[in-house]
Amino acid sequence: MTGRTRHTRPAGRRHEDERASGGRRLPEELDGAAGSSALLARLMGGVPPRRLAPALLGVIMAGFVAQSMVDICTSTAGHVHLTSLMVDFLLIAGLQAVHCLPCAAGLRRRHGRWTLALQGALAFLPLYLAGWNTGAMMGFAGASLLLVPAGRDAWIGYGAFLLALAPTGPVLGMTPAASVYLVVANVLSSLVLYGITRLVELVDRLYEARSAMAAMAVEQERRRFARDLHDLLGYSLSTITVKCELTSALVRVRPEQALSELTDVLAISRQALADVRTVARGYREMSLLTEIESARGVLAAGGIRAQVDVSAPAPSGEANTVLATVLRESVTNLLRHSRAEVCRIEFTAEGPDVRLLVTNDGVPADRAGARENGTGLANLADRIAGVGGLLEVGVVEGTDCFRLSAQVPAQA
Repeated sequence: MTGRTRHTRPAGRRHEDERASGGRRLPEELDGAAGSSALLARLMGGVPPRRLAPALLGVIMAGFVAQSMVDICTSTAGHVHLTSLMVDFLLIAGLQAVHCLPCAAGLRRRHGRWTLALQGALAFLPLYLAGWNTGAMMGFAGASLLLVPAGRDAWIGYGAFLLALAPTGPVLGMTPAASVYLVVANVLSSLVLYGITRLVELVDRLYEARSAMAAMAVEQERRRFARDLHDLLGYSLSTITVKCELTSALVRVRPEQALSELTDVLAISRQALADVRTVARGYREMSLLTEIESARGVLAAGGIRAQVDVSAPAPSGEANTVLATVLRESVTNLLRHSRAEVCRIEFTAEGPDVRLLVTNDGVPADRAGARENGTGLANLADRIAGVGGLLEVGVVEGTDCFRLSAQVPAQA
């Protein structure tokens, strides 16, 4: 065959959803882009508002700073000592904001190693150089060591933080109980800040994913509307055109038959209007066997002899609608673009699959090697790929016959 388009059988969107959910089958209403958006909305049912998470992080950071300042104020004598520690605390807290808040991500990427080194120095140098207790603010440096470096480096850095934190009590001359308390307080503060910061990042990513899913759902719906409008109305309008041409030829010689054709045109027009409303509402189920009978009548009205061979029962579910759509598009293209005299429609079973084969003898010689540039075949490819099917279209080599073969699972 020349001008051939072949679409191999993919796993399909449902199988992709199964893999994404760890092998569990997602509910039917959650398939596709709109379904993914609905699934994300369910997952976000307990997620805090986007602005609440950074606010919670800020409150926790402020609480640790206030706690450390209260501890220092009650245990430190001398204004210079107290003022120096307060300035040190504020600098450490400011650097922690750089390491935690989403709005500082750019600064963190460019200068993270330097801000991290400065924060560590502000947390530990007053302790080891002057014996000043910086309280829980050393935990800020520990949290930053988990946040700024990537992967294994983060946990190696946190291990170094624990080694530096362990001798804090003895260096300050604290009792064993107080030394243990200081270490535990800083470890807990570092882990709390790390966890809350990751929560803020997770909330941000969830909201970004929801926005992306919403955009995908809108695009998917736009494509569905365009595809269904083409598939449904293209067939109806082509049929109306053929019958109007036939009526024009019969109105003077066979007025009774012309009236009958006009009655059919009226019925098709009403059906087309109903189809438009259906497209606007959503999914529309179609029957392949009904479409075969309709195609037989339309082809006869266009002066094309139809040969129909149905040897398999109609498929169930989505496969039925997909094959009915394939047949509609085939007949529409035949009426618009070919000079066919005979069209053969075959529907057979092949193991667990069913196959629809449509052939006609109306390919013009000057189009034998041409490719179809319209949206019809692309729409069919999308539909058949969605149920894990196989599509082959093209001109039979050495002949003027055009052949379309669509094979899908009978239970798709």
